Amino acid sequence: MKVSIIVPVYNVSAYIDNCIASIMKQTYQDIECIIVNDASTDDSISKCERMIGGYKGSIKFSIIHHKYNRGISAARNTGLDAASGIYV
Repeated sequence: MKVSIIVPVYNVSAYIDNCIASIMKQTYQDIECIIVNDASTDDSISKCERMIGGYKGSIKFSIIHHKYNRGISAARNTGLDAASGIYV
């Protein structure tokens, strides 16, 4: 059964490396990770892109960008709209 992980991102540079690394360490095989950039103004998304670029595992990562900051609820809803997993 597919699992979707949604990660809303807005200016979380200090924490995003640990978050993405934790997702990459999961052993379950059928996972997608949807990162929603809620118009972050720091380097959070560039860190995500760097980590994903070097990743060789089975988790499918995608990044969705908001044009302007819409808040955490909207970011979660954007992720839900894109999710294809049975579990979120």
